Amino acid sequence: MIDRYGHLGQLVTNARRNLNTELPWLVLGTSPTRQASAEFNAASSGEMHEWVRRQVTEWPAPIPIGSNPPGICPDILTFTPARPRGRGAIKYYYELHSDGSALGALQIGTLRDSSADGRQVWALGEGAMAWITIAMLRLNAAFARHVSVLGEAEVNVTVVCPAGPGPTAPMQVWNHAHAVYGPAGNYRSGDVSAGCTVDLAACLSYFLPTHARPLLVDILQPFGVFEPRHIGPDGVIQRRHFTGHDELIHAWAKSIGVPSEL
Repeated sequence: MIDRYGHLGQLVTNARRNLNTELPWLVLGTSPTRQASAEFNAASSGEMHEWVRRQVTEWPAPIPIGSNPPGICPDILTFTPARPRGRGAIKYYYELHSDGSALGALQIGTLRDSSADGRQVWALGEGAMAWITIAMLRLNAAFARHVSVLGEAEVNVTVVCPAGPGPTAPMQVWNHAHAVYGPAGNYRSGDVSAGCTVDLAACLSYFLPTHARPLLVDILQPFGVFEPRHIGPDGVIQRRHFTGHDELIHAWAKSIGVPSEL
């Protein structure tokens, strides 16, 4: 039997080699207990390309994960943006594995001067962290359904701290809790990870936010944010906290059948 927890950790480690280490990322991976046996080739990769495009069209943020054909290996499909000349930063990275595992990474955060002491920080939007966690968990669960391995899975969420090669700034969670966008917690200069076992079938249902919330709680606490504002304890998405995006979140939540309220 495969050690799914160890397998997932290896996926996260391997994927990080493909990310721009000068930027912060939110990475979410799933490794189902049941093992699929998908085959990736030119024909199947074309079908999966269209499948990914359909899945992300309803996302509230325009992140075109399926805009380019995937890179093909016998046991993995890799989706990345077309790179400009030179190394060029990428904003997303997504893997589909033939065993039913999946991993997505989105670049988060912008450099800002903290209002507390003027220090430059990577400001990570709490709302962005919330919806990316929910959206990636659902996308990975949908892939598990697509290859017939719904059921229990190990899940890992990691906020990857920039590591150079030049001078780096710490990370800090920001939100609109005090009417203006500003710091909500502590500085963090290292990665933050959270993991648990989830029922992927439930992540394709009304209960998706309920399963996403514990992951969000665990990645926010090291930043000094102890109560997520965007998913209530009852598993209901709180749209009013997605400042300026509540209607987009409403349409998205309605389209995927999860509860939300103002």
